[in-house]
Amino acid sequence: MLLTHLTTVLSVGALPKHCLQRFATHLFPLPASFKHPSLISFNRRSLLTVAATSRSSAHPSPPSRKHHRGSSKRRRTQSRRPQPPSFPLHDRRLILRNLTPMEIAASQAAMLLIQNMMVLCRQLRLPVSYKAHEWQQENDVSASPMQGGQSGTSPASEVERRRFSIVVHVHGDHAFKKYLQNFSSSDMLLYRGLLLQVDTTGDLSHILSARVQQAFLPKFENEGQDAAVAERVAEAAASHGRPTIITIKHSGSLVTLSYDGGWAAKNSVSNEFTAGGAALLRAHYERRHPNDPAAATASLDQLFKVMAARRLCLSFEMVTGSHGHHGQLPAAEYLVTTAAHTFDTATGAPAFLDWLPFLELCADLGLPTNDTWVVAGGYLACAARQALDALALRGGPTGHAVRTLDELVVAGAEAGEAAVGGCLRLAGTYPHDEWQGDRLEGFVVAAGQQLGPEEMQRLHSIRDALEAGRLPLAAVPEHLRRPYLYAVREAMATGAAVPGTNDSAKMVAAAGASDAIRAHMQAAAAAWMPHAALSYTSPGADVRDRVTELLASQPPEGLKNGKPYMELPEGRGRLYSRIALGKLGCRGLQELLEAELATTAAAVGGGSSERARELQEVVSEAEVAASDPPPSMLLVRAMRALAGYPEPSAILRYKKKMIMWSFDEVERRTAALAANGTCTAVAANGSSSSNGGNGGVVGYSLMTFVIRNGLPALRQGTTTYAAYVDNLVRRSWGLPKTLVTQVQHFARCWAAWVAARGGAAAVEESRYLEVAEPFVQEFLRQRGAMPLSGRSDSAFQGLLICVDTSEAFTQSLRRTIAPSLELSAAKLGDAAFSKGMVPGGAMLWLQPGSELPKKLRELLSSGAAPFTWVVAASASRPLGLNDNAPEAKRQKGLAQAKIIAVTAALGADGAASRVRHITLPAAEDDIDGAATARLAAEAATWLGRGTPLPAADPAVAAYFITIPGAGKSALTKGMTLLPTTPTAADGQPQQQRLTVKILNSDTMKKTVKNFNPNRYWLEVAAAADSCLGGGHVVVAVADKNLVPSPPGNIARALDPMKGTGVASLAIVPVVAGPSTRTAPAPAHADLYGDLPDLPFPLELVALCMMRTLKRRNHEGGLDGEKAPAAATVVAMFAGFYRHKPLSDLLANLRTHFTRVVELPVMLGDGVGVDADGGIGDGGGGGRVPVEVLRHVAEGVRDVSERAKPQLPAEWETRARELLLRADVVEALEALQLPMEDVRRRLEEEVASTLEEVKVNAAATAAAATSDGGSEGAAAAAAADGAEAMDIDDDGGAAAAEARVSYFSVEGLDDEALRSAAREVLVPELHAKLRRGSLHVTLWHRSDPELGHRTDLRRALMGLVGTPVDVEVLHIDVSPQVIAAHVRMLSADEAIPSKPYHHITLAVEKGHAAVESNQLPARLAAGEPGVERRPLPGGPLLLRGVVTAVGAEGGDPNLP
Repeated sequence: MLLTHLTTVLSVGALPKHCLQRFATHLFPLPASFKHPSLISFNRRSLLTVAATSRSSAHPSPPSRKHHRGSSKRRRTQSRRPQPPSFPLHDRRLILRNLTPMEIAASQAAMLLIQNMMVLCRQLRLPVSYKAHEWQQENDVSASPMQGGQSGTSPASEVERRRFSIVVHVHGDHAFKKYLQNFSSSDMLLYRGLLLQVDTTGDLSHILSARVQQAFLPKFENEGQDAAVAERVAEAAASHGRPTIITIKHSGSLVTLSYDGGWAAKNSVSNEFTAGGAALLRAHYERRHPNDPAAATASLDQLFKVMAARRLCLSFEMVTGSHGHHGQLPAAEYLVTTAAHTFDTATGAPAFLDWLPFLELCADLGLPTNDTWVVAGGYLACAARQALDALALRGGPTGHAVRTLDELVVAGAEAGEAAVGGCLRLAGTYPHDEWQGDRLEGFVVAAGQQLGPEEMQRLHSIRDALEAGRLPLAAVPEHLRRPYLYAVREAMATGAAVPGTNDSAKMVAAAGASDAIRAHMQAAAAAWMPHAALSYTSPGADVRDRVTELLASQPPEGLKNGKPYMELPEGRGRLYSRIALGKLGCRGLQELLEAELATTAAAVGGGSSERARELQEVVSEAEVAASDPPPSMLLVRAMRALAGYPEPSAILRYKKKMIMWSFDEVERRTAALAANGTCTAVAANGSSSSNGGNGGVVGYSLMTFVIRNGLPALRQGTTTYAAYVDNLVRRSWGLPKTLVTQVQHFARCWAAWVAARGGAAAVEESRYLEVAEPFVQEFLRQRGAMPLSGRSDSAFQGLLICVDTSEAFTQSLRRTIAPSLELSAAKLGDAAFSKGMVPGGAMLWLQPGSELPKKLRELLSSGAAPFTWVVAASASRPLGLNDNAPEAKRQKGLAQAKIIAVTAALGADGAASRVRHITLPAAEDDIDGAATARLAAEAATWLGRGTPLPAADPAVAAYFITIPGAGKSALTKGMTLLPTTPTAADGQPQQQRLTVKILNSDTMKKTVKNFNPNRYWLEVAAAADSCLGGGHVVVAVADKNLVPSPPGNIARALDPMKGTGVASLAIVPVVAGPSTRTAPAPAHADLYGDLPDLPFPLELVALCMMRTLKRRNHEGGLDGEKAPAAATVVAMFAGFYRHKPLSDLLANLRTHFTRVVELPVMLGDGVGVDADGGIGDGGGGGRVPVEVLRHVAEGVRDVSERAKPQLPAEWETRARELLLRADVVEALEALQLPMEDVRRRLEEEVASTLEEVKVNAAATAAAATSDGGSEGAAAAAAADGAEAMDIDDDGGAAAAEARVSYFSVEGLDDEALRSAAREVLVPELHAKLRRGSLHVTLWHRSDPELGHRTDLRRALMGLVGTPVDVEVLHIDVSPQVIAAHVRMLSADEAIPSKPYHHITLAVEKGHAAVESNQLPARLAAGEPGVERRPLPGGPLLLRGVVTAVGAEGGDPNLP
């Protein structure tokens, strides 16, 4: 490309010297040693010679392309930015030299990658827009004397070169996803914050060069996709030895700094965000060199010299409260370097540094670094993932999260993991808990490069440097803590200040609205960092469109001999051109594919390969396509088949966000237990230190997505907001039922809070924390037990089921009792009952003629029945002759089935007191609805307060600390009743009301829909959290082996129990009497010589192995028939206990559990000792053959969880031979204790634990009463269980899906749109513009093409509440209707692609809004009076939310 156009430019003899220098500098940066004023001379003749000899000697003819008529406004020739000394970025004048073929090819490849990216975005119809910023030219020196004594003359005709920075703005996460699914190796990756640098001829007739200027890392996936990436990160650690790298995700704004392009934000340049980056990077070096400005300046100079020499671009997370509120207002302002990239020498694509070279770069240059944890091995990678899952469910907080990862790294290092790849912590520059706060956005987890001895040495060499560079907040002077905020205040003082405000967000908003203040900030940024000072002008829309059109359509250069591809150097393959492929036509494309298919088949010897199959599929598709040009999707698939696509495993990185909340567990409960003398170290399930002194925290995701991002949906009403939250937690986050209901409860509490304080319309997203932080503190203080929707204490509490009631009666009763939650009969399977449904009141309507919901019995039996009230209706008219008709009988049967099911679940007492039968008046007898209203009022009076929530039920969660084969399932299957306790008034034994819940993880995988094994321990905690009252007790048994490995595994399993008041019981199976460990027989004396300490003897391991091998049809497939390595698995579990003798294990467990019990399950195989010291009774006496125990010991000693297989197959074969031998089976079974005796002992231990938790609960209630507050004992207990409070999806949206009239985008800035429309309409039409809310219709039931699409309606229901950006392009005017033509930008793929999305602005009398759909056809036909008028200020960007409008509120004439 350079050879083609450089000769064209130079042949005119008009390229100014400074333009020529900058052009060569842009394409071919030289080492820093060349950048010196003494090297700027060049010989114009020699350059012409080089260019001419590179092609033919004849001058090419001037381009015949018609000149683009851009803006005629003369560009500024004098830059207003300061002129600093000769820094690398500022001094771009370089010596020119001969161009190598590799440099020419690299320039051509860089532009081709960008062009392919833009074309692919068009082919996929992605919502991508472009912003153009033109570089201001330096002083024109063409008339100045040339160096070397020659004098330059100004030519008669000049050809200018113009440079643009093009922002690639991708609207919507779905666009990134769709692009990644379809792009090829010949396309530029669609990065976040992608900024292109484009050089054109002065008349915009040709692109001279284009490359990436700077970019962020690729966008993270969503939560559901992150789970798949997390699996691959763990697999990379286990199978490929790649360490897991964990860093903190700071909550701020993304900015980049380029070696030659200055600062950029995510979708902008030269604004308050880039000024903030300059301020904070300057402040960072001043913090590193306090009271030494010269040293700080020297460090910055060195940074830019290295960046220029290595062509580096840096990415930062900029944390400041001045750019809108994120998850938390930071305590101070700072930057964290997150990534660095240079450029691929062959293609110009960004080449990001791996994490180790990146950290070394930061350490060398003193850049601000992030806290980093290096975790080696698949074993600890899984542990780290579990730790992060547990942290996410408690919202962090920062201190607790950091300590958890520190402990994991320390445990790994102590266990020797450092020898296999490294376990260490690298300190970040700015401690998150000091500089930002206790609310943690999350962590970024990635698979790092493999670590050998050399890499480990490099890591340790930078660890001390990073630790020394740590900057505690207390050590930083006040004026350097918030430098950008102070700069904004200074700017406001010199400009139009906002009276009476010190709020940073308000000041920045005002600064953004003032050009003078913005210019002041840019000048300040240039003074802070002259190295990166650039000045831009804003070209018109026509210039932007021309440049982007040229980028996407200019014929590519460098293609090989007319082929649609170019060859990369050094055998790196081909780069195909999408434009060239499209010009081949269907026939030419088919021939190319067939030729490539033949080459591929020959390469694999005529066999088949994945690439061959892909090529064959596209060949078949091309044969069918008959029209030219080829369809877009055919070209997309052809490109992927020809060019291939990058291996996704190259980038393994995901973000783990902190979602839920954690309460302060320190003061109230500990004080109450201590006062009664019952406080133990873990009586409150570890609450005394669980938060490490934090007073509770609400996670970042709830603050940002549920509160801040949910404000537009909340402004449209609680129905839309409830649907938004439901879609968020189920669809985007993929949370289980128990967490879904908790998040929904939090959202309803927030909606009620903000409604009492002016409503959501009074809250600005950029300052939402002013309202949200007080709400969060109150939510935590009340432990989630907040009043919902302003309901009084006398309001109905419980679940109300209306059976066969009319719509009029149901609505009247709903208005009277004001339930906080409405359940959908069609979606009961999505709702799990929890205590949060009771205080706010819940309502379920079973409509007349509807069938019994399939999940109703399950809901009632899961704990809802004691709180359920029923109003059942029957018709007023007597039976007639037609009541024997089949349909009448069917309706009667349906009604009876519902009544029977509900009353059966309530029991005799409940049915007698909490079921009310009513007779509805006939329609003709209640025309005005007065009778129905009276009936509803009577029903509300009967309901009264319903069934308020009683105190939490005493509950125990039992955990087995053991290995497979210990008998867990056999013991728990018989646990149905506990021993009776003397609680009756006469002192006679009275049986307890008991619910025993056995949670077998293997069974749940098969029977529970969408069960996530990683959240099994959360399910255990939810099962134990009950509130039925009346002496009811709950026992939840975790039928799963809980092992003390990886480090912290037991603490993570118990983490969901914190704050529930549920007692935790650790059950440790042991042997009774002497064992081969404590008193071995002579033949067993040397069994434990080289075996690490274990908490159980070898005979227990042998018994578990034998049981595992003998069993059949095991739920998890771990038996001798289905599992070829069953004995190896048992050995692996036993290996988890290595170096943990029984005394140490029990001591550790007592720091976590309420009670720890040893449960004998067998006799030891040792030798008893009598009173005289001789051999006596009490042990097995050495029954088990020594060869068996020796083989078991060998397996436990040698097993490796990281190895594949964990033990050799020969060991497994021999283990089966020995353990299934008749004499061995007989010996081991003789040592077993009777199962009934073991079960009885287990039940006694559970009963004792229940009694202990009763005492603790009574103490807590007494303490709450003695505090003199408004909480009673029951209220205090309810608050203790409030962590499980929930709401379900709002029935207003979910239940009415079939009755939706239309879906639309509502909540737009109506006045901004009307104001824009008035600018293009004659004054007579201004008064005819629609008043009220305007909207974009997405789907309408009367649409002849889309109205019948139930799948589309269902998909749109899943988007209700989702924010959408729309761009108003122009106004279409006709005598009948006026509409604004809009383009959907950030809309999800589920939103239908309509040919004419629009907003109806005006409708003449006698016409309907639906006629707006006909405007495009009328425009195309050239109908008189119909015209399209562009907006004078360019497209108008608006934001709204997807809304569902019910049929009863819809207008059939709406478009």
